[in-house]
Amino acid sequence: MGFLLSNYQLTICILLYSLIFCFSSSAHLCHNHESTALLQFKQSFSFNCSVSVGCYRTSGSHNTDSWKEGTDCCAWDGVTCDNTTSHVIGLDLFCNCLYGTIHPNSSLFNLVHLQHLDLSLNNFNHSQILPSFGRFTNLTHLHLNYSYLSGPIQSSSEEVWQGNNVSNSIFHLQKLQVLWLYGNRKLTGKLQSFINGTLRHLRSLALSEIDFTGELPNSIGQLEYLEELYLYDCNLFGTIPTSLGNLKKLRMLALGGNNFNNGQFPSSIGHLKNLEELYLQSCNFFGTIPTSLGNLKKLRILYLPGNNLINDQFPSSIGHLKNLEELYLSDCNFSGTIPRSLTNLTRLIYLDLSYNNFEGPIPQLFSNFSQLQSIDFSNNQLTGPIPSSITGLPNLQSLYLGSNSINGTIPPSLFHLVNLTDLDLSSNNLSDTVELDTFAKLEYLVFLDLSNSGLSLTTTNSTPFSFRKIWTLQLSSCNISKIPEFLKTRKEFLEMLDLSNNCLNEELNPLCNLHSLVYLDLSNNQLAGLIPTCLGNFNGNLTLLNLKRNNFHGIPQTFGYASMLQELDISHNKLQGVLPRSLANCTNLEVLNVGHNFIEDAFPFWLENLPQLKIIVLRDNKFHGPIPRKRLAFTNLHIIDMSHNEFTGTLPSEHFESMHSMMMDDEDKSSLNYMGDGNGYYYSVTIMNKGLEMELVKIITIFKAVDFSHNKFHGNIPISIGRLKALYVLNFSGNGLTGLIPMSLGDLTKLESLDLSQNKLSGEIPQQLTKLTFLEVLNFSQNNLTGLIPRGGQFETFSNTSYEGNLGLCGFPLSKNCGNVQIAEPPTLPSSFSRNFKFKFDGFGWEAVLMGYACGALLGLLIGSCIIQRKEEWLVRIFGVKRCQHGKRSKKVWKKLAHTKSIINCL
Repeated sequence: MGFLLSNYQLTICILLYSLIFCFSSSAHLCHNHESTALLQFKQSFSFNCSVSVGCYRTSGSHNTDSWKEGTDCCAWDGVTCDNTTSHVIGLDLFCNCLYGTIHPNSSLFNLVHLQHLDLSLNNFNHSQILPSFGRFTNLTHLHLNYSYLSGPIQSSSEEVWQGNNVSNSIFHLQKLQVLWLYGNRKLTGKLQSFINGTLRHLRSLALSEIDFTGELPNSIGQLEYLEELYLYDCNLFGTIPTSLGNLKKLRMLALGGNNFNNGQFPSSIGHLKNLEELYLQSCNFFGTIPTSLGNLKKLRILYLPGNNLINDQFPSSIGHLKNLEELYLSDCNFSGTIPRSLTNLTRLIYLDLSYNNFEGPIPQLFSNFSQLQSIDFSNNQLTGPIPSSITGLPNLQSLYLGSNSINGTIPPSLFHLVNLTDLDLSSNNLSDTVELDTFAKLEYLVFLDLSNSGLSLTTTNSTPFSFRKIWTLQLSSCNISKIPEFLKTRKEFLEMLDLSNNCLNEELNPLCNLHSLVYLDLSNNQLAGLIPTCLGNFNGNLTLLNLKRNNFHGIPQTFGYASMLQELDISHNKLQGVLPRSLANCTNLEVLNVGHNFIEDAFPFWLENLPQLKIIVLRDNKFHGPIPRKRLAFTNLHIIDMSHNEFTGTLPSEHFESMHSMMMDDEDKSSLNYMGDGNGYYYSVTIMNKGLEMELVKIITIFKAVDFSHNKFHGNIPISIGRLKALYVLNFSGNGLTGLIPMSLGDLTKLESLDLSQNKLSGEIPQQLTKLTFLEVLNFSQNNLTGLIPRGGQFETFSNTSYEGNLGLCGFPLSKNCGNVQIAEPPTLPSSFSRNFKFKFDGFGWEAVLMGYACGALLGLLIGSCIIQRKEEWLVRIFGVKRCQHGKRSKKVWKKLAHTKSIINCL
């Protein structure tokens, strides 16, 4: 009986346990409509990891891989449910490679209980921030950064979410505490006015890298709970409102990269006494830093580079920031000596005073900086020796002293900085001879730059085991005569090697082991023989190869694996043979410079297969033959220099019509941008500009040039050249060009240098060229030009040398007088003609008038020809010359008839 009772009790317990389990399980099952909404949301996107910027995932699993129909969505990766209601309250799809558009009827907006939503680092294909986001009334955290959103950042205030009378703007989600939208460059509009309690609970606001218009609203000061404010690089202008000082809880403030134009550093920031990080780089501030900055006792990071803050003394208020750990004041126009007040900042870890005008010796002020890890005093005017105190910092990892006037020798104690990873002593006046392996004592060294430092380096004691961790080694102009031994065996790590401007004269094959190289510069040495084949067959990492100004005579014909190569400069050698066709494999090539060699080849038309090509220099070789007449796709060219070769035929009109980059003048000129690899390295080129050979150490992106001079081209200058409206330099000199100077050259309004000298051009100088208001150098000398030199504009500044050798030219600045001849003004046509090329004249259309004029001119020419053949005395009376007995026209008659024919041809 007891046995049965115990079994009965056991059965009851099992049933009770099962019921409890079922109830507890059902309490954690998500709702069907939310599970369906999530699956539909997943199905509305494809998965493409290659289109999401900032997301380093390239493959592998995603959160949504666990989303299976018929399973509990509360157990899915990235999904969080409320423990009580089982509603979905959190969705985290950060960096999940989603690609597609968020539509207004997306099932996402059915998840109305969401509190946390993170869709950042996906690609939503220019979706807009839709009114439907207003449904998330419970949302506290919204992350949409770097998601390829576009359009207005908020809808108009008149729009509401239908059915609930709630504003659809995300700026009206009353419970929102964290709003991150940064990195969506195509979001536009004005920054929301924070009034009537809008976003009053917000703690973190990140709207950086959005294309706002307008000013930072004064109402920003009403966000009383705000702790983090990220608004850098937002195109904001105007003044920083004083109400910013009301944000007493603010710990982090980033407003850098905007266009604030009030000039003065905002003193109201001094009221933010809880501030720990301040980023105000490149804000156009000038003048003094206010003393109120010294009130920020909790400040750990002060980042102010790129402002014109002061030019007489270092701000004393910075010396009061005793908790400061990072101080960045580069490019602020500071002058005078480095202040001793910095000794108060004993907690400093990073100190950057680079790109200023500090002068005098480096002070002995580092004995208190036991935590200091990085010092950057580069690009100043510092003098004197390297102080011994700077070498006594036990934690120092980076020391940048380049581009100063530091002299003396290297203190031996420098080599006791056992934690040093980066050392820059370049471009100084040091006077010392040092064994390169002495620097190898710094066993953690990753970056070493001794270029142009004044040091002479010997490599006699270099061993294969030196510099085990080195990534960047720059030893230009160090009087090195032998390739260091460790470079001959190294196979990894080293990415940048600069041995230019030395005395190297040995074979380069030992460098073939450097498979990690990205940048290799061996220019200006005494290297000879064949360029090693391995340099064209590295494992695809090599980006920049500079071998100019050596004595190489052979080019490797194989560049099969150089797919990453962006710049190839092998100019100023003794290279012979043909240009390697395998260069067509270098599809990322932007600069090809083979100038000043003995290359004998036809025009390399196959270069059109390189879509990124911006600079082609074939100057001073033995290239020959005509340029193919087919239209070549050099759409990105900025500079093409084919001068001093033996090209023949006519100028390639078709090529000019394909140079789209030279036609467009839409680049932003508010800041100077230079051509380079995007990682701090800039391309350089030598070019004839304004009559002088110039080396452009950095090439500004708006600079465009065409130089076909000193070849054997003949025929007319193509009218299509006038379409290259972004040109700065045009040089066709030293050819056999004939015909008239095309009036279309007057459309090249950016032109600064125009050289058509040493040709056979005839006719008058077009009056339209006076529109070239930036023209500094003009050379029409040694041609057959006639008529009056135009007056006005830049033509008032050119001297006789611009026109010498043209016996038919007259007028200023030449001494030859044109008599009563007046400057011919171009005919002024009605405005309707300029719009649609039609206007009426006494009942006739312009086409009829034009046809009649052409026919009349042709008829007159035929009649005149007959008269000339029959009436010799008429010829004498009209032109003052006598027809030759051989039946040939005199030169003056021929010129007048040729001019008449040219008028007909133009019509």
